[in-house]
Amino acid sequence: MARRFLVDFIIQNFVIAPPLESLQAYFLKKLTKYKILTVYCRCGLKLLKYKKGPGRRLLKIHRDRITEDYTGIFINDFSDQGTDILCPSCDKRIATVQIINGKYVNKVNQGQLGLTR
Repeated sequence: MARRFLVDFIIQNFVIAPPLESLQAYFLKKLTKYKILTVYCRCGLKLLKYKKGPGRRLLKIHRDRITEDYTGIFINDFSDQGTDILCPSCDKRIATVQIINGKYVNKVNQGQLGLTR
């Protein structure tokens, strides 16, 4: 009796899938919840424009979220894991290349970033 009730419940509630348009709208809505930040080095050099997701601080720079790279050190950099990314003007470490969830991500050095607007 309980098994039959469970099967009927699953068939009624989970067999009908939502339409494809609503799924696409959901994912597009999810991707538009970003703030676009302009990231500067502490020396004042303009580094990049970045689409930041929810949260307060800029901890990681994902390469697919960079909208504009002014210096060319983030997008064109295909170095190995653990390599430091240095500022072109003051030669201080901005980030370190890491692999997180199978993607190359730049882990940010918090003390070296200047204002992000």
